[in-house]
Amino acid sequence: MSGWRKLIAALTNGELDAQENPLANTVTYGAHKLQRFHTLTNHFYVSRAVLVHRQSFDAMPEDWRDALRCAVREAIVAQRRFRRGRGNHARQQIEDTGCEVIELTDAERRAFQEAVQPVYRETQEAFGGKTVTDILGSR
Repeated sequence: MSGWRKLIAALTNGELDAQENPLANTVTYGAHKLQRFHTLTNHFYVSRAVLVHRQSFDAMPEDWRDALRCAVREAIVAQRRFRRGRGNHARQQIEDTGCEVIELTDAERRAFQEAVQPVYRETQEAFGGKTVTDILGSR
């Protein structure tokens, strides 16, 4: 059973009482119908990684590597623009279902950020302190 099917089943049978995903995913899979509240934390979300075989990448001519890096950076910008549009539409669908979308105040957002710092630090340590921007280069 896929992860989403398991999640929907767990929400339906009461094993879970909530889930966290981008609004567009929540609507696509119908999870918004199974939970009333949707809090916008605006934390970082990476849905898909772009992976490459290091030796193959390093063996490419430099202009090919540069073109690939550029294409990935452009794809990230385009995907985020697309996601924002889908997110707005999904938010409206959630609200139309009778659910509440909760936006955090600045103080609540700071409290959320402080609460997740241990996980953030653990992740940074696991990846040697590198960010996605460090790996791909600046835009």
